[in-house]
Amino acid sequence: MRTLCQHIFDLAQNSINAHAENIHIIVDEDIAKNIVKIVIEDDGVGIKPEALERVKHAFFTTRSRKKRGVGLGLALMDATCKRCGGKLLIESQYRYGTTITATMEYDNIDRPPLGDLADLYTSLLLLSSEKKVIWTLEHKINEKGYELKNKIIREQLNIISFSYKGIRKDIYKYILEKEKEITNNS
Repeated sequence: MRTLCQHIFDLAQNSINAHAENIHIIVDEDIAKNIVKIVIEDDGVGIKPEALERVKHAFFTTRSRKKRGVGLGLALMDATCKRCGGKLLIESQYRYGTTITATMEYDNIDRPPLGDLADLYTSLLLLSSEKKVIWTLEHKINEKGYELKNKIIREQLNIISFSYKGIRKDIYKYILEKEKEITNNS
């Protein structure tokens, strides 16, 4: 995958497919400590203990191949973390949810760029609007950051429906402003 946002999107899809109602994503860039940390926490069905040790293996999936792809998301993120001097930690309690924590060296030459976080967060908010997922999305750079919640965004942008034709552009602009606030002062 070319960007970390692509990794995050793929792993967030896992949370949605696990029937999560609450998904919390944190992207924490600590330049002083030379670390990028990505956390994806959900309250989905979780991973059975016997599958937990195998989920990082390429092509392993707990789902029917007829329903969805090949099971590369965690394996690719694990490989990216290792290549970038970090690690991937997966904690899960079956029937209660999963937390994925990916760390890597910020200045590692092999670390993919972050990508367009405003576009990622906009896509996630719109992707699951019908499924009633409650999102908490954070981005921090050197401890300065923002937190978004879809219910608050709905109120602040006076959104009646996430299916409104121009809503993607409005949400993207809103998140882009939040991004500018933390990147201009970092």
